[in-house]
Amino acid sequence: MPENSDINLTPLIDVIFQLLIFFMLASTLIKPNMIELDLPESTSGVKNQEPDLIAITYRLQDGGPVITVNTTPVTDLEALSSSLREFQRPGDETRHRVDIQIDRNVPYQNVISVIDTVRDAGFPRFSLQTLMPSSRPRENP
Repeated sequence: MPENSDINLTPLIDVIFQLLIFFMLASTLIKPNMIELDLPESTSGVKNQEPDLIAITYRLQDGGPVITVNTTPVTDLEALSSSLREFQRPGDETRHRVDIQIDRNVPYQNVISVIDTVRDAGFPRFSLQTLMPSSRPRENP
């Protein structure tokens, strides 16, 4: 081999272009597995309304439980149930969003009792939240 000989890159470039063309053609021939859907168009201009929020707060204050429904205090679980039933209308199960905010010091059995009361009142879907220390009402000095 002569010392000043160069490598001929023409065959390599030809092979690369052939592979490039092959992959471009092969990728367009493969159809992805997708379900074709014809979605209906809306005939009404009514937008979905956000569900109404029902906020239940359960905290321990001065050694006793304090339950509120949308800032309205209730005395016990029966009063909570009757207060929740006021929000319920027939055929209106998904209109309300129930957020249950529980103080971290509340015994777990009481949490289960509140959940059972909410379900029995006709609200099978709810969310649980832990009350943060800053969300507690301040004590008067």
